Amino acid sequence: MPEINGSELIDLAGLRKSLAADDPEGRLASLEMLGVKISDDAHLQLASAVSDALSYAGKPARAKIVILADKSSIMRRGERLSELVHKQLQEQHDVRSVVLDDGHTTLHADESVLDMATIATNDADLVVTIGSGTMTDVGKVATHRRNNIPHIVVQTAASVDGFTDNVSVVLRNGVKRTIPSRWPTIVLADIVTIGEAPSELNTSGFGEAISLFTAPADWYLANLVGLDHTFHVASMNLLKYAAAEPPTWSNGIAEGGAVATQQLTRLLALRGIVSGVSNTTACLSGVEHVISHMLDLHHSANHAPIGLHGAQVGVASLVASRLWRHAIDTDLIDPRSLRKPDMDVMQKRVDNAFHDLGSDGAIAAECWRDCQKKLSLVFENWSRFESVVGSWQEHSVEFKKMVQPSATLRSALSASGGPATFAALKPSVSPEFARWATANCHLMRNRFNLVDLLDMMGLWTDDMIDWALKDVSAL
Repeated sequence: MPEINGSELIDLAGLRKSLAADDPEGRLASLEMLGVKISDDAHLQLASAVSDALSYAGKPARAKIVILADKSSIMRRGERLSELVHKQLQEQHDVRSVVLDDGHTTLHADESVLDMATIATNDADLVVTIGSGTMTDVGKVATHRRNNIPHIVVQTAASVDGFTDNVSVVLRNGVKRTIPSRWPTIVLADIVTIGEAPSELNTSGFGEAISLFTAPADWYLANLVGLDHTFHVASMNLLKYAAAEPPTWSNGIAEGGAVATQQLTRLLALRGIVSGVSNTTACLSGVEHVISHMLDLHHSANHAPIGLHGAQVGVASLVASRLWRHAIDTDLIDPRSLRKPDMDVMQKRVDNAFHDLGSDGAIAAECWRDCQKKLSLVFENWSRFESVVGSWQEHSVEFKKMVQPSATLRSALSASGGPATFAALKPSVSPEFARWATANCHLMRNRFNLVDLLDMMGLWTDDMIDWALKDVSAL
C-alpha cells in the first residue's frame, strides 16, 4: 500500500511489518490507511493528500469533494480553517462545504446526524472532515455507507484517539455505543491548529491517553476468564511500547506547547491504530471508560450538556488505577469469596440503576440486554474464573506491568492542566453523581472488567466504592 507523500511521525510501513511478525495467523485487522501526517503545516498537505487518495481509489483526478464540518468556528493563526481548506481544493476540484447542525451546542453522533451526513455526501468522490472526534466519527460512518469512498481527516484537536481507528462512537437510544465503520484514508494533524484549540480539548485528550496505563489490564483479565477473544500479543506489545514510561511531557499541553502537542497527538494516533488492528476498543477501554459512558448516559437522558469524554476518562482512570493496584498489591482477591451471580438479582439491580433515566424504560432495557449477554458468558466460562482467581498472584505479575499507580497518573494529569476530580469536570459532577456512575458502571454494557470481578466476590461494597472515589469526588 502506498504512503502519503512527505515525512511522517507515524511509520505505518514499520508498524505493518512489526504487526505481521507477531501475527503469523493473520488474526489482526489490516491497517488500511495511506498515511498519518503530524506536523506544524499538515493542513497545507491537503491537496497532495487528496491526489494520493483519489489515485489509490481509482477516482478521477478532478473530483467531487464534500467538506463536512460542524457549526463551531475553528481558527488557525487568525484565519478560518474551513476557508484555508476550501481554497486549497477549489481550483482543482468541484468542492461543496456542508455544515452539520443538529440544534445542540455540540454535535451529537446520533442516527439523525449520521443520516444527515450520508445524504450530504450522496454524489461525492471524496470527503474531507474538519473537526475533532465526533466530526471524524460521523465522517467515517457516512463514507462507509458510501462504499468507503476516500475520507481525509483534518484533525483540529488532540481530544480522543478515534481519528486513526476503524470504528465510530455513536448514540443509540441515548446510550453511547461503538460500532464498526472504516479507517480514514489519510489523517492530517496540524500541530499549530491543534495547539490553538481550546485547552480543555487537548487536556481532555491527555485524560484519554492515560487510560493506556489502566485499560489493558481489564482487556487481559477479560481474555483470561474467556469473555474476550480479541486479545493479541502483538497489540499488547505495541501498548507496552507506547506506555513504556509515564508521560513526563504533560505540563505543556494546556499552553499548546509544540513538543507536548506533538507527543500527545502521536500517542493518541498510536492508540487508535492499536485498537483498530485489534478489532476492538476493549484494549484501551476498561473501568475508566465505562464510568465516563455512565456520565454521558445520565447527561443525555436528562437533556443536559455532555462533558468531554477524555476529561472524564482521565479522572476515572485514577479510580481504575486505585482499584487495580489494590487488587494487584494486596491479598484482596481471595478465591474462597468467588460466587456465581444471580441473573434475577442482577436484572433488578440494572432496573434500579437506570429506571429513572428516560420515560419508557428503553435505557434500562438496552443496558440489561448487554449485561445479560455478559452474565451468560460468565456462566459458560465459570471454570476459567475459578482458575484465574485461584492463581491470582501469578497473574498479578503481568497486571502490574499494565497499571501505573494512581499517584503517578494524578501528577501527570494535574500537570497537564486538566481536571483531576469529578467536581472539576465541565459540567461538574457531584459526589453523589460520581458515586452512582462508579457503583453501577459494570451494569451498563457487555464488556467484563475488574469491577465485575469485585462484584462477584462480594467486594463491590459501599465502603469499597467510597474508598475508590477518595480524593477524586470533590475539589
